[in-house]
Amino acid sequence: MTLPWPSSTKSSVASDVQTTAKAIPMHLEAFTLAKNPNDAARNEDRYVVVPGRAYAVIDGVSDKTGLRYKGLTGGQAAGQAVEEIIREVCRIERPETIEADWLSARLQDRFRTLLDEMRTSGTSKAPPAAWFGAQLALALEGRTTFRFIIIGDSGLRLNGREVYRFRQPLDDICAAVRKAVWNHLGARGVPAALKNEIARAYTVEGLAAVLPRWTDWIDEGILPELRQKAVADAARIQRELDHAIIERAVLGGLREQNLYVNRIHPLGSPCINGFPIPHEFIMQFDRNIDDVETIELFTDGYFGYPNGTRIADWEEHLARIEAVDPEKTGDYASTKGSANGLFTDDRTVLILRRALCPVERSAE
Repeated sequence: MTLPWPSSTKSSVASDVQTTAKAIPMHLEAFTLAKNPNDAARNEDRYVVVPGRAYAVIDGVSDKTGLRYKGLTGGQAAGQAVEEIIREVCRIERPETIEADWLSARLQDRFRTLLDEMRTSGTSKAPPAAWFGAQLALALEGRTTFRFIIIGDSGLRLNGREVYRFRQPLDDICAAVRKAVWNHLGARGVPAALKNEIARAYTVEGLAAVLPRWTDWIDEGILPELRQKAVADAARIQRELDHAIIERAVLGGLREQNLYVNRIHPLGSPCINGFPIPHEFIMQFDRNIDDVETIELFTDGYFGYPNGTRIADWEEHLARIEAVDPEKTGDYASTKGSANGLFTDDRTVLILRRALCPVERSAE
């Protein structure tokens, strides 16, 4: 039996249903919510369910260019393209035989087609690598094994214990920039809304130079101190990075992110964006179905993961973070914060759990 599934682009409520897996039945629950709870149409996250074959969460890379493509943001267009490829390959291949590098090549081909269409339409004057992108965590269900593929910073947790994800080093550095600026402005009594605007501007532009619009609050005299604090904070988190690399990234901010995407470099990071992804940036491994009790696929909007393995646990985990660090300048430092009724990021979690099966009894 094939069950009807809600559209992953529209659902923003949890569901609890049972898949029709070929070997062991699995219960599924999934939840996705835009950072603006009142504007679900702007959600750049999505989940994908192909019952008994594939389960995924996709995080569309937040668009900074104002790009729109057929009414979608860049992140939404990217997420939609990834979902289409997953569904296509599951129609023509057995899930457990799908190789990550082959899937990556299929995704690259689809994205290059989109990039060509955008060039033709003159959608954006920004470098093509900045137009759109996506992060993927994928579970492929075979008859005896699950195959897991991860590209980017969306994550996987198995059996409530084993966590797999790629951490973006530049995000940690730029979060340190934002934290340094935020704390400086807070000490000067800058109102919250203005503080958030200025901190975000420096997070994107970096600390190489004073931003003319904000010289009343940050001038040439204070800039060296902010750089020093940001470098020290980032070095504490990214201890394996060379100091000079951190210093360069503090100056460049998020606007230089495209220099490191899909590039073998200490700040390098994977992204599905139509350009080749180094093999070293792609994670693939298999697990016997008998060894799997729970699978949790999640995007980075949750800032970690809870002790429990149900959607309620994930939401309670985020609620605790929002209570102690809504601005994301403390223990959960980020390049953005929550404010004015908006969460820091879109969020999505998809959970598979082994179903209780009836005990087989011999006929009397």
